[in-house]
Amino acid sequence: MTKHAPSASASASAEAAREHPEPIRQLLALPPEQRPDWLNAYLGDMTVPPISDTSTNPLLDVVMANTAYGQKNCTLVFPLAQVLAAAEHAAAADKHKLGYAETEAAPRLWWVKDDGTYLMSNGQGPTDTPDDEYPPTVVHADGWGPGTDARSVLGGDDFRESIDLTTPVFKDGTTLLAMLRKTAAAGATRFILKATFDDEHMNLTYITE
Repeated sequence: MTKHAPSASASASAEAAREHPEPIRQLLALPPEQRPDWLNAYLGDMTVPPISDTSTNPLLDVVMANTAYGQKNCTLVFPLAQVLAAAEHAAAADKHKLGYAETEAAPRLWWVKDDGTYLMSNGQGPTDTPDDEYPPTVVHADGWGPGTDARSVLGGDDFRESIDLTTPVFKDGTTLLAMLRKTAAAGATRFILKATFDDEHMNLTYITE
């Protein structure tokens, strides 16, 4: 079970290291006190399994071995201003695209993992069609932009999760859209999405700072 989400700097170092698998295999074989700080920060409390000499991505092998079963945890950071813009786009749209198994259209953000991981509006513009794959507003998580591989924190399968904007999601009845507006106006700059999930269930929590 993975209990640690790599920092953005550790993740960036790990992405750069993918081009050099042999040195990484050698570093992983060292005791923790002899590894570079970025590698220990990336691994957190994960267990390092035996790594095949033919592995082309030893770090991904380590992470997948630790997240293949049981509960997983991930923390993602997004620029709040862009998340709010995506949410306002969805709220203002006359029509909304439906996510998987949804039957009622409503303003939502979609959280997607494929090319990196990102949030986007489900609002359908005048020139969109119901089958368009991507709404116009896309906000990638810090460190997980286009061309990155988020399997190391989100597992192997691509997905799309819907996040309601106008249904109360906090104990005091506040909606996510209202929270985004209020905290952005108060000076917050980051939207933090925390996910706890397994093969069947996912629980999301949101904070801003």
